[in-house]
Amino acid sequence: MTSRSGSNPWLWLGILIVFALLIRLIALGALPLQDPSEARYGEMVRLMLETGHWLTALFDYDQPFLGKPPLFIWLAAISASLFGLSEFTVRLPSLLCALVTLWLCWKLARFQMGPRPAWLSLLILTSTAVFLVLAGGIISDPVLLLSITLIISGFWIGWHSDELRQARCWQYLFFAGCGLGLLAKGLVALALTGLPIFLWCLPQRRLIQLWQKFPWGSGILLTLLIAAPWYIATEIRYPGFMEYFFIGEHFSRYLESGWDGDLYGNAHSRPLGKIWILFLQGGIPWSLILLYLVVQSIWLKTKGNHLNITPWESFLWLWLLAPLLFFSFSKNLIWTYALPAAPPMALLLASRWKNRFDQKPLWILITASITPVLVLLLAIAFAMDLAGKPSQKQLMQAVDRTPLSSPGEIIYWQFRPFSGRYYSKGKALLIKDTEHLQQTINNDKQDRLIARQDEFEQLPDSIQQQFTLQVRYRDWGYWLEKQQKPTFEPSSE
Repeated sequence: MTSRSGSNPWLWLGILIVFALLIRLIALGALPLQDPSEARYGEMVRLMLETGHWLTALFDYDQPFLGKPPLFIWLAAISASLFGLSEFTVRLPSLLCALVTLWLCWKLARFQMGPRPAWLSLLILTSTAVFLVLAGGIISDPVLLLSITLIISGFWIGWHSDELRQARCWQYLFFAGCGLGLLAKGLVALALTGLPIFLWCLPQRRLIQLWQKFPWGSGILLTLLIAAPWYIATEIRYPGFMEYFFIGEHFSRYLESGWDGDLYGNAHSRPLGKIWILFLQGGIPWSLILLYLVVQSIWLKTKGNHLNITPWESFLWLWLLAPLLFFSFSKNLIWTYALPAAPPMALLLASRWKNRFDQKPLWILITASITPVLVLLLAIAFAMDLAGKPSQKQLMQAVDRTPLSSPGEIIYWQFRPFSGRYYSKGKALLIKDTEHLQQTINNDKQDRLIARQDEFEQLPDSIQQQFTLQVRYRDWGYWLEKQQKPTFEPSSE
């Protein structure tokens, strides 16, 4: 990307990439952990550090979290143990995974298309909404995406490289990616990569070539060495884990609408095919451009024009369509499931525009700047508490600032968000019974009560009168127990 003039579009391309990543870096520590997902996983990190229980994440002090492999929790816990527990440190591994994913996409694009399309693919991927947002979230998807991209890159370069040493190295990275995928999210990583690889290998006897080219014996051993120890140890420690994880979390979750077997939350019931809408939303702005190009190609095809699709582009299409087809039959979806389609979309568009960027770069650069700017504005809105899901950080900060000579319990009435557990360092109690609440506050200390306004108003007047409102946050409130002075009955003597 050497500049021939001050207006070299490749210079602006690099600036936009750096700009997008800097925004994501700054936002890591600027925003509180959001309920429910981020705060839930942040609390798991805190519990892992407090208890020293590293085999599995903990949903609560006495309850293991067996819904997902713990790779992303391990990474966040290692980061927090090295640099201290904070929003920045627990989110940092996701950004690092995103950077490695970008590097893998760059290597893959450079190998197949050359350096300039490789940089163009980075611009498109970093300015894709779902990628840039999740690049800094404490969630399993960035680690899963890294695993998928490693598997795909290892397959393609390992297959096509003419250098024997390079090919063998990437082939083993293919198997390493399979092991990491099993620790990132389970069999879904193998499904989302195995489907496009299998379909691409079906014609021209490629399946036979795949068997001949790759070191399957030692490669599968490498995959098992990475992933199997955790699965075996967890099954020994928690009998029945594999049945719940492989049957419940891999099949029932996606095929049963509103699946009630979820041990850690509620399934998200969605209509079949919703993943396509989620992809168009999460892939903004590039998914809309890709849709336009697809419609344009279909129109040209109806006019008799021949569409020349190379094996490389056909593989990218299979890679992109794999998660969309896979989740089309899923009734349990969240918007993050569209993330695996982002890298192939970026590579497809880079392949389409690789010879046109120098001539007409302005609209591409303007489009690429949309997402980072929107993310910046959204981050500001989050920081000012103008948008987004709520977090209990503000209330817990108010609790910490309250000067008390004899502090009592921190009590959540009826419902305790995960961020309440995280920001109270696990000290906040959850009470749902009026009698239990009265017994708890019947002490010589000042207790702190946090509840939604409407739920507080449903408490008996005798309890409400014992508290004074300190802070209101959205529909939540923080009430401080009034200081009680002991009263003495007059002596009968």
